[in-house]
Amino acid sequence: MTAPAPISAPPSGPAHAPRRPAGLLRGLGVLAAAAALAVTTALPARASTPGPQILAPLPGGTFSSAYGLDDRGVVVGYSGTANGQRHAARWSPSGRVTDLGTLPGDTHSEAYTVREDGTVIGMSSRPGERDRGVRWTPSGQAVELPGLPGATVTRGYVINNSGVVVGISSTPGGVHRPVKWSPSGRITEFATRPGDTAGGVGAINDAGVAVGYSGVPGGILTSMRWAPDGSYTTLPPLPGDDSSHASWINNAGAAVGHSYVAGSGLIRPLRWAADGTPHALDLPAGDSGGSSWGINDLGYSTGYTYAPGGAAHAVVWTPDGSVHRLGALKPGDSEGYQINLSGVVAGYTTEDGASRATAWKP
Repeated sequence: MTAPAPISAPPSGPAHAPRRPAGLLRGLGVLAAAAALAVTTALPARASTPGPQILAPLPGGTFSSAYGLDDRGVVVGYSGTANGQRHAARWSPSGRVTDLGTLPGDTHSEAYTVREDGTVIGMSSRPGERDRGVRWTPSGQAVELPGLPGATVTRGYVINNSGVVVGISSTPGGVHRPVKWSPSGRITEFATRPGDTAGGVGAINDAGVAVGYSGVPGGILTSMRWAPDGSYTTLPPLPGDDSSHASWINNAGAAVGHSYVAGSGLIRPLRWAADGTPHALDLPAGDSGGSSWGINDLGYSTGYTYAPGGAAHAVVWTPDGSVHRLGALKPGDSEGYQINLSGVVAGYTTEDGASRATAWKP
């Protein structure tokens, strides 16, 4: 599995974790910087600073966003269609876009991650109906990932090289639960902390170790790391905080996400070492918060930071935690979601008020 950078948005998209302050809306259940200049500080061990490339939407589409990519440079996300629907999309390394379609009867879909063999994971729905998890085969066939009994929301986020998929599936009342699917499609719930009613999984690595959160809707969230046998350990927030959300884990066992005080509206990006120790990630001068959505196997991570009342800026953190802003062609919100081993970042920028799928390439 490429350990770029979630799902939710990542795409772990916990419905109950604050993503950014009011006014900075996130489009992923997920997606959606400032300044139209590329960063001038070169990234260590990189030939050049990643520059933004806008990925063309589907024919007639006016909006799009990228969520995931693999080490070949294949990018996935969603694009508007000519009739205004949102369809899961895949972009080739050269930028050619393909409509992945939906499950039968649905009108809306999103793709969150792609594996090197071409398997894509995401969701499919139609207005007023339940969300369904989807696995697109390398040939493009959409296969439903079954939800928990009575689930109103089911989404797959990530697949590892063993074929295990992780994501969320809700109770009939809409409370998210952390789940995984075996290669044959059998769904199993992960345990949450005693007394917690909600949870979600953002990512799983090739060793079968998954990360996400456990909590109570509207309350304190605890970052979780589940072993392949389903047992778990908790990942602590940064000092002074009471909540955190883990979004991604790489094959070395390092995880990223954000930390915060429940109800404060301020979130801080962090990385957990393989032993679970939390480390704050740097912020650009003038910025006050942010989150990291993904980390690759070299220790580079991506996400966004923001200034009070300002736009979100896509960023990359180096293995030592220092931060570099990614460029945008026009002013507006931007975020990075995943980063592959070549340093390519998938995410979105904003043009004329609409999100645009973007790949930042060294």
